[in-house]
Amino acid sequence: MTDNVVRSIQKQFLKLATVDSAEEVSHAIARTRAGLAVVDLELVGLAQVEELCREFPATAFVCIHRLADDAMWSQSLAAGAMDCCLSSDLLRILEASQCYVASKQDRTPAIA
Repeated sequence: MTDNVVRSIQKQFLKLATVDSAEEVSHAIARTRAGLAVVDLELVGLAQVEELCREFPATAFVCIHRLADDAMWSQSLAAGAMDCCLSSDLLRILEASQCYVASKQDRTPAIA
């Protein structure tokens, strides 16, 4: 994941883990109990995204790729991700993360 993506997302979340290999992804999600995972499809394949979505149903996955297109977006959603964006499209990645935050707040019961 690019440093720009990491810095931008880090502003919204208290905990942020980055990984350098596909093998580290599930360990990082389990260790941090991540509610959101931005997954670079150049590092992790769609089959693994689908497996991760099954293994961590409480985690929202946003896929990124430097050449993301409509077909990749469709395949990512079919695998269980909530979105697929160009890795250079920081605005869309942040919008997807904000959608996750908003939907999580909607599901949190209000305490009176």
